Amino acid sequence: MSDATVISPQNGRIESAVVATVFCAVVAVTVLYALTRPDQPAPLPLLEWQVSSFSDLTAEDQAIHSALFGAIGEIDWYYYRLQTWPDIPELEEDVLPPFYKDAFWEKNGALQWTMGRPLNNDQGATYYHGAGGVVPGQGSYLLLMGHIHAGMLYSNQNTIWIHDDVNAPYPEIVRRGSLIRAGWKQVITYSGADELERLRGAGS
Repeated sequence: MSDATVISPQNGRIESAVVATVFCAVVAVTVLYALTRPDQPAPLPLLEWQVSSFSDLTAEDQAIHSALFGAIGEIDWYYYRLQTWPDIPELEEDVLPPFYKDAFWEKNGALQWTMGRPLNNDQGATYYHGAGGVVPGQGSYLLLMGHIHAGMLYSNQNTIWIHDDVNAPYPEIVRRGSLIRAGWKQVITYSGADELERLRGAGS
């Protein structure tokens, strides 16, 4: 029987070359994307009349702020459907924190909420004012709901403010300058990552 010549298959080499080429292409695309990707803007620094919801509030203040932040969508939807702002009894009837008097309400100060309409705005704005909390060190709260009409369009400008005085009265004028002069501070909602970046920048 004659000796047979063994020929090694070439498929393994071709497949290896293809894999290596694809890997290099992926790496090249990734590097190119990283080099051409625009820098992400850093979070804006807080002004003197602003506080961070992440690092500047007590536990009770954070709880009230979170509840108010969540209530914005419900209140705005109520206005969108009925073209009027819900009053405090209606918010309680809807079991909407922090207005509804339940265990959350008691634990976080048993605040007394009132609804008001500022004297300086006739375009549908209103506010919800919470004061008289019983938790030591607690502040007063202000949720401003702004509904600005422009023909068939509308835009919402909703902000949350806090005051160091737990018995701070509700404002008759809610222009930013008036609130600042009265001691109110706007609560800015950063994400955890943005807050860490802001604090690192402030400390550098």
